[in-house]
Amino acid sequence: MRIVRTLRIVKTVTIFRQLRLLVGTCIASIGALFWSMVLLMVLKVGFALIICQALQGYILDDRENLETRLLVNNLYGDFGKAFYTMFEVTHSGSWPSVVRPIVDQVDSWYAVPFLAYITLVVFAVIRIVTALFLKETLASAANDADMVMEDNRRMARDSQMKLEELFRAADDDGDGNLSHEEFVEAMSLPSVQGFLTSLDVSIRDCRPLFDILDDGDGLITIAEFCRGLMQLKGQARALDIVVLQRENAKLMKECQEIQRRVGAISDFVRSAR
Repeated sequence: MRIVRTLRIVKTVTIFRQLRLLVGTCIASIGALFWSMVLLMVLKVGFALIICQALQGYILDDRENLETRLLVNNLYGDFGKAFYTMFEVTHSGSWPSVVRPIVDQVDSWYAVPFLAYITLVVFAVIRIVTALFLKETLASAANDADMVMEDNRRMARDSQMKLEELFRAADDDGDGNLSHEEFVEAMSLPSVQGFLTSLDVSIRDCRPLFDILDDGDGLITIAEFCRGLMQLKGQARALDIVVLQRENAKLMKECQEIQRRVGAISDFVRSAR
């Protein structure tokens, strides 16, 4: 039981939620990681074989400079050396130090395959792999129910604070209530409309809105103001539409029942005459 309680505590602490997100992302990305490594391995092996074979003639040529031949041999003398060099080129960002000697001292035409490899693999493929892992991270975060709930609570708190600030700014006399005039005047300001738009609250006509927020006493309190605008925030949810449809259906049944009873009473009155 202690272990279970400890795990629950770990689950609720923010720092551990971030850790859980990282672990979950790594687990979810195992497949993408494997195939990314396979693709990069194939590209590195293929280019290492090509460049190793291409430079063998220069390394074995006694007419060339011995110091340069030794340098080229250390970098590309066999497949193992060439593969390790390509690993550095791909992942360490140190490709100028191992490419420049070949281009400057062996043959400038070697710049063509190296530039093609750097452009296609180091620039394009590596960034595609990075974007893939970023996508997995975002998907994992979106599927984390605890983090989604925490984000929703945080956004609700921020919106509540902003609406309270707006209410206090609109309350000219400072009595803690908004009259119809104060409300219409405040809601008509472009700055206020822009502020509400940033909160995802769309207001086309502020005059009927007062009647929606007001509980019937002709004044809007800060609680009514914040609660009402929070309910108007965003698009109508499917649940809201379903509830509205059910309420309309109930009203229709009640109206039909009233109509039936009124008809029965009317028939009774006629028969009594």
